[in-house]
Amino acid sequence: MKVIGSAAKTVFYLKKIQGQYPTWRLLYKIKCKSTENELTNLLGYSEIKKNQPVAIIAREQFSGVGQNSKTWVSPKGGIWLSAAYPIFSEEFAFQIFNLSLGIKLCEMLRQENINVCLKWPNDIFFGSKKLIGFLPRVITRGKEIIYVRVGIGMNVLNYTPSEGISLSKVLKTKNINQYYWTAKVLKAFYDSIECHKNKEYVIKSANKYLIKSFLPSGYCPHKWKIKDIDSNGNLRIENETQLKIIRRF
Repeated sequence: MKVIGSAAKTVFYLKKIQGQYPTWRLLYKIKCKSTENELTNLLGYSEIKKNQPVAIIAREQFSGVGQNSKTWVSPKGGIWLSAAYPIFSEEFAFQIFNLSLGIKLCEMLRQENINVCLKWPNDIFFGSKKLIGFLPRVITRGKEIIYVRVGIGMNVLNYTPSEGISLSKVLKTKNINQYYWTAKVLKAFYDSIECHKNKEYVIKSANKYLIKSFLPSGYCPHKWKIKDIDSNGNLRIENETQLKIIRRF
């Protein structure tokens, strides 16, 4: 594993948590415009190698972008990273990749007795507030999926807007090791790749963790309600006369 600067502390916890782990290339930034931009530039300069995922982790972003081009508030104290994992296969089930990552992030937190839920398609909520947001992408060459990548933001010790919540508020302590939690997030990403072939497990788990109180934008909660996630990873909503399918891609 290539270790640069603060990456050594994350590597230490990866070894403790994961045991057998991929050969991560970890790069830390004190401050950057966007880890997504940094990752894009890195992968444009040097191609991703088989069996060597890469992650760029920033202490602070000043121009992060989230779902639907919304501003991704990324102050000091949170975990802000972008990671890419080599696939080199035509068999990867990209339609459920966001769900496999979502359920592994939920499992990661629930193992620590933090009762979170999945807000389809790519948010992790504690109660009515966002704790984690993630933006998955699939990079292809013809029919072959070269790699998958994801931008992840997790509120840990940082200030959050009213719609968010930090891990420190959930746990009611500021005694939180960010390197430990960064390692856990990277392991969740790794685990999501490992479990993607078990589609039945992914869909079943996604429905178990699915929070049904937040409809997608544009749908009135007085007219519509969430039914479930279907076998292709789509969200199904219904009213008295209709069943509507909302697709992630």
